[in-house]
Amino acid sequence: MKNYLYLIVLFTTIALGIGPSRGENKTTNRKISLSELPQSARQLLQTYFPGARVLQCVHSRTWDEYGVKVSGGYDLEFDRKGRWEEIDSHDNPLAPELVKLLPAPVGEYLEQHYPGAKVESMEQRKNLYKLTLVHPETHLYFSKVGEFVKARND
Repeated sequence: MKNYLYLIVLFTTIALGIGPSRGENKTTNRKISLSELPQSARQLLQTYFPGARVLQCVHSRTWDEYGVKVSGGYDLEFDRKGRWEEIDSHDNPLAPELVKLLPAPVGEYLEQHYPGAKVESMEQRKNLYKLTLVHPETHLYFSKVGEFVKARND
């Protein structure tokens, strides 16, 4: 009976991820300098955020990604090669120049269906783009070539 109890406790701790090594081998984020960002990420910052202060650069060792905080309330995420994955302005509109990073049909769609709308954030994923508009809060999804997929209101 003692052996069964031991096995139950052992399998429970394994299933729950509880054990002596939990937390010791955790991969964490590491603060880095601006010069440690990939060249394409630094180039985007220089082009679209001239004069802005870079407040923090972080390298995620877990996902091999980079996070950057820029003065003015901007958060940017880059993949391991320095391609932007997300640009977020936290309820402030992004500069129209940043929206031009998207395929031209996305900008045309915005002008046609949401004239004057302000983009709060834009994400680039493997097979789509996601834009969040400020007011009304609307999420727009586009294919990689810029074709409209769907809209979702929150």
